[in-house]
Amino acid sequence: MPKETLDKKPVSFPEVVSIFNKRKKAGELNYLQRIALEHAQRSSKITGKQAKTLIKKLMTEFELTEQIAISIVNFMPEILDELRVFIQDASRVYSTEEVEKMLDLLRE
Repeated sequence: MPKETLDKKPVSFPEVVSIFNKRKKAGELNYLQRIALEHAQRSSKITGKQAKTLIKKLMTEFELTEQIAISIVNFMPEILDELRVFIQDASRVYSTEEVEKMLDLLRE
């Protein structure tokens, strides 16, 4: 019998890895959970703790929504044009200098 969904919250790939690893210790993962874990592991470039910190910084320093910050952390863009794809729907327009500061934050 499926478990009841208590809460829906967007999480980054590194956080997915942390969640499923904890669940894996408690018991075996089902097929879909194993596939999701493998995908998240291949896609993660940083740890879950680093991801949470980075998401908070992006949200506070650059006034990004949680969803946009998570998307940025999931893909970790390396150049200005890649990052601009993620922030084009933000509630404000960012200068080139601000986008470069975001990239510097991602490179730390």
